[in-house]
Amino acid sequence: MCLIEFQHVTKKFSEQFVLNNFSFKINEGDKVQISGRSGLGKTTLFRLLLGFEKADSGNILFNNNNLEDKSFWEFRKSVVYISQDLNIGYGKVRNFFTETLFLKSNLHIKSKALAMLDNYLDFFEIPVSFLDKNIEELSGGEKQRIAIINALLLERKIFLLDEISSSLDNSLKIKTIDFFLTKPDFTVLYISHDKYLPKGFDIRTIKFDVL
Repeated sequence: MCLIEFQHVTKKFSEQFVLNNFSFKINEGDKVQISGRSGLGKTTLFRLLLGFEKADSGNILFNNNNLEDKSFWEFRKSVVYISQDLNIGYGKVRNFFTETLFLKSNLHIKSKALAMLDNYLDFFEIPVSFLDKNIEELSGGEKQRIAIINALLLERKIFLLDEISSSLDNSLKIKTIDFFLTKPDFTVLYISHDKYLPKGFDIRTIKFDVL
């Protein structure tokens, strides 16, 4: 089933095209790596999907419906966006998780998510004792993994991942990439400069270049 479709989408800033008559379909369960040099518009693809930028022309569809001003909110509730920004807040790590789960829109998953928290901490090699640490005391790689765990607690199946392994050491980088790209029920759009991809899986590539 087609989840996301770009139909002849054009976007430019000043006189520089980021996307020019771009068309692409993303089906349920697809894994798509988005690659290319910095500054060529990879993150703009996500911003268009989330409604933070507006295409100059063309259409973006989600579940065969045009993404427009009123429908972007519904799309955002269906996906997880994890950025490379390590400024994830202040205060106790425990509170970072509970603040997310006690939002009205997430209360229906709160109990199950809290039951899964220890499993995710263990998998991403974060000691349980870190729940009582202050976020500002954590390293970049620890913050990155906390942000990933927080997103996974939402139990969504569509992921927009923007350089989420950039601050991890090599073994954790591989472990994290494998986690997302080998799950058959995950639909993943993954921005990365890394050349590593798990073998034996069908991973498509969108290559950004100078237009």
